[in-house]
Amino acid sequence: MVQKKSCSNCIRGKAVRVNSDIFCREKGIVSKDYVCIKHSSAPASKAFKEMNLKCIHCENFIIKGNGPDSSSTMGLCRLFSVRQYDGENKNACSKFIKKTEAVNA
Repeated sequence: MVQKKSCSNCIRGKAVRVNSDIFCREKGIVSKDYVCIKHSSAPASKAFKEMNLKCIHCENFIIKGNGPDSSSTMGLCRLFSVRQYDGENKNACSKFIKKTEAVNA
């Protein structure tokens, strides 16, 4: 199946969480249906279930560090949880948002 070209499936585009617009590295904020001459299709992603994502990989998971051990995976979900749990053992939910990489400026 051939996908229609748009900024929503371009490797230069990233979804804006406030609305349905796309942040394009070339053109700035654009509509998700916009397409420019530099469009480059993103590779087909795996199905959500096949990716084996865990809560620890989610933007909404807050890690609660216990002492000097920085490798702790205990924390809580800011959307659903009031009790701490191990984010490495629990599968991601339907509200999963992939954590963004920390950028050193």
